[in-house]
Amino acid sequence: GHQKIIDKTVKYAKKIGVASLAITFDPHPQQLIVPERGLKLLTDLREREALFSQFGVDGVVVINFNRRLQKLSDEVFVKKYLVDKLGVCRVYVGYDYAFGQNRKGDVQHLKALGHKYGFEVSVIGQVSAGHHIIKSRIIREFLAKGRFSEALRLLGHAYQISGRVVKGSGRGKSLGFPTANLKIDHHKLIPAHGVYAGQVNGLPAGRQGKKCVVNIGARPTFGTDQTVVEVHILNFHRNIRGKSLKVNLTRSLRDELQFSDVEKLQAQINRDIARV
Repeated sequence: GHQKIIDKTVKYAKKIGVASLAITFDPHPQQLIVPERGLKLLTDLREREALFSQFGVDGVVVINFNRRLQKLSDEVFVKKYLVDKLGVCRVYVGYDYAFGQNRKGDVQHLKALGHKYGFEVSVIGQVSAGHHIIKSRIIREFLAKGRFSEALRLLGHAYQISGRVVKGSGRGKSLGFPTANLKIDHHKLIPAHGVYAGQVNGLPAGRQGKKCVVNIGARPTFGTDQTVVEVHILNFHRNIRGKSLKVNLTRSLRDELQFSDVEKLQAQINRDIARV
């Protein structure tokens, strides 16, 4: 859905020789309006900006979502941001786009405001992949329930998690598989417990895109219950504590398992690595 909107925006901007812009809110409106829902994000702001750049957008406009903005009427929002600040000539939105106080503005109202203030509005219809409509809510549900391949099909790209490398228990190293333990932002959606294949960025120069095996879980073999994200980078042995890593999860290898002894766990880890 979002990718199609971005693609159309970028192509049109190039066609008429203007800059393409993506507008995003930070924090996510739902985090302020209904904090009790505990919304988990598919992308944090930095990840979003990186994706926009990857998809060819010329610039990103980040609007701070606060109580004052929440109370703006749909027309005041359009006049202040789209017209006065940005001077847009065309706006691309999804078919279910809503804006303004209490989401009162819809695509028809946006078109009317476009006519009033001199910009065009293009509405992108519903986009599907397989039997599923591409919506963030469905992707979140698939990731949380371990339906990883289906989530990636809807996303259209690898699922990225990022965080700073922090001190771990050292258990991976003692097993012969040193890991980088990531501290993930608490707003970020972490996929279901299991073992994943991926690629790492953020390593020292010349070592980008290295293959890795990622364990997300509570390490039941050792009787712990706290969820951790552990990244074993293949053929890499440098100390990177304190560094920020970006990990693109590309495939689910298996569910989280509990082993009767350490030797069986080591054998399984070797099998996991062989599949990456």
